[in-house]
Amino acid sequence: METISAEAEAEADAGAEAATGRAPRSRVVMSLISLALAAVLISFLPHITGVTWGQLDERLVRIGWGAMAVLTGVWAAGLWAYSNVLSDSLPGLSRRRALLVNCVGSGASNMLPFGGAVGVAMTFTMMTRWGFGRRPVVASTVVTGVWNLLSRFLLPAVGLGCLLGAGYMPDRRLATAAGVGGALLIGVVVAMTAALHREAVADLLGRGLDRVVRFLPLRRKPCLRDFLLDLRHSTIEITRTRWPRLTLGMVAYMALQCVLFIGCLRVTGAEVAVPEAVAAFAINRVLTTAVITPGGSGISESATALALIGFGVAPGAATAAVLLFWFFAHLIEIPVGWFAWSIWSLTARARP
Repeated sequence: METISAEAEAEADAGAEAATGRAPRSRVVMSLISLALAAVLISFLPHITGVTWGQLDERLVRIGWGAMAVLTGVWAAGLWAYSNVLSDSLPGLSRRRALLVNCVGSGASNMLPFGGAVGVAMTFTMMTRWGFGRRPVVASTVVTGVWNLLSRFLLPAVGLGCLLGAGYMPDRRLATAAGVGGALLIGVVVAMTAALHREAVADLLGRGLDRVVRFLPLRRKPCLRDFLLDLRHSTIEITRTRWPRLTLGMVAYMALQCVLFIGCLRVTGAEVAVPEAVAAFAINRVLTTAVITPGGSGISESATALALIGFGVAPGAATAAVLLFWFFAHLIEIPVGWFAWSIWSLTARARP
């Protein structure tokens, strides 16, 4: 428990420096460069896909208010679904407060490069100020991080499965490689789940990974066995009784995000089958973990648009759909997050 707790608290302390303006000058410079890169990539997205901003504007302004209201409702439902994951990871945290924590964390992560650390620091401050102990807050942070990691591993497997099921892999060798890749990803998730459930599995898996690491040209060899055992000890109290609700909440969140993505495709006139749409969504979500830019902005959108074009979607429709989804999944969460932080600041003295 001590190792994982120390790492989570160190991340919170590092994020606190950025949140309070005490970050080193080099980190500030890197943040500005990262933000500039994200802005450049988004600005040049039409050029990458071969369309103009004028063409995109014509397509986007045709979206009716009714369609936008429905998409907003789906987006809000996704926020609520993930808030259930947060409240289930920290006993005593109400759904309303979990929603505030969710919005604040997302807003910081989407605005700043390496914003996850800032988000952790801000949400850590919120929950401890509400009266929760440091240990359960750290455990909650670790649990939600693990569930996010497992979902990111599963998404590519789901995308590959959709493409294989739709017969989109015309080359047998490519289909075989995709199937093997999907099976490996599922295997990783199964192994991690088993390691969290049983200490003997965590010990066995950790020893095996340590043997593999010995052959890698690393100056500093990490002890993965100790890491897995610490991870299990940090999360066992929560995962033993609440894993069904945590899993259901995460599945609901990802499903609603996928529905939102498909909705953006439909309202912008992007004609693509559901399996290909799910595969493109998987690409989009996985690449949001690219820390080069805040929330992978620009990188994720470029890859997703090119994937949709590869699936036969018209460049204008693909680019418009991706930008609309970026608005809901990334941009709008920034002002919402800071609004949630303001609400918390006004009620910070309230007890849980």
